[in-house]
Amino acid sequence: MNAFYSINPIGELYIPTEFREAVFARGGVKLFPNQELKNFDRIFTHIQRGGVAIVEGEWQQISSVMDYIEQHKNELSTETKTKKYEKRISQEKRYNTKQNRENTLSKLMCWADKDGILQVDPTPDLPSLLELLGEQPDANEDCPFLISVVRVQRLQRALVESHPIHALNASLIASENVLAPRSQETVECFQEAIQSVSEKLTESSSTIADVGCGSGCLTLLAHQEFGKAANIYASDILPEAVATTKLNVQHILSDNENVNVMQAGDLFDPFESVLFDVIIFNAPWVVARVRSRSEIAIHDEKQQTLIRFFEQVPNYLKPDGIILLGYADASGPKAIANLESIIDDSGFECQSIIKRRVATHRSKRKWENIQVYVLGQK
Repeated sequence: MNAFYSINPIGELYIPTEFREAVFARGGVKLFPNQELKNFDRIFTHIQRGGVAIVEGEWQQISSVMDYIEQHKNELSTETKTKKYEKRISQEKRYNTKQNRENTLSKLMCWADKDGILQVDPTPDLPSLLELLGEQPDANEDCPFLISVVRVQRLQRALVESHPIHALNASLIASENVLAPRSQETVECFQEAIQSVSEKLTESSSTIADVGCGSGCLTLLAHQEFGKAANIYASDILPEAVATTKLNVQHILSDNENVNVMQAGDLFDPFESVLFDVIIFNAPWVVARVRSRSEIAIHDEKQQTLIRFFEQVPNYLKPDGIILLGYADASGPKAIANLESIIDDSGFECQSIIKRRVATHRSKRKWENIQVYVLGQK
């Protein structure tokens, strides 16, 4: 599917992946400038007929358009009418109807210039907007790009919520699809592990990697515990996680010259040929299939991410380097036994384990162990 769409008077627009199906449907794309935003019926009719409406101008007025569409969303249903004698609609059909409505609501869009500045007034503070949408920062090839109004609203809500981290004496944000740093116990385990390792490092300047940085919590913890002499590298497979880490680093650290937030990529892909003294990896601990982007940080089908991590890590770790591996026994003792076999088969040994026992919200299992393995090569 094409990634660009031309519309007058804006010109060539980049279409992020999640919006392409809507934009390239048969309904057509139409720009409604600020002076036309009061024509609720006209905008709604265009969307109702399958089109995409691009709006620009006063954000309050755009929000009013969105409210109008929400109030009339039942009229957007594409559900096939049932015969009078049918008593109920199947679960699948109800689900599809809901999805159709949500997809239709996403057809009200606004646009950002090539630098990610939304063409609305006042302009929302959403830096690294393209990455927050799950795209690489250069994906738009210096062209303006589209974003749905409902997505902007969701991003704003997500970035307002803060998560206090006691070990950092600070609060962090987490964008959509990014695992929020809610577990104080996990951070405490990593803090204790980092402190035990930092005492043993002989070099005054160490090189640290945070693989799968998420919100940037462990990146900031590494900066705090290893000190300003350490060179810290962070990345994640999700561009939205990379963007979130950038935002938190910029907000928390006045001097962040030694923190390098890399472009998004799988495991070690962003780090090229760097060798590290310490590699931090809070691995996905639920042995289950990934069904959405938000589950990438916690789900690992057949522990394939763990296996690939240990296949690659020797190429990025110094001979006397240390791995700090976070894991939980949420998937039971078999998953832990498999993990420890993977560690052993990869030529690493456990020097120590830092554990915390935490309560869960699951009825079948009220407690689980969070642990950080301190690993070195045999």
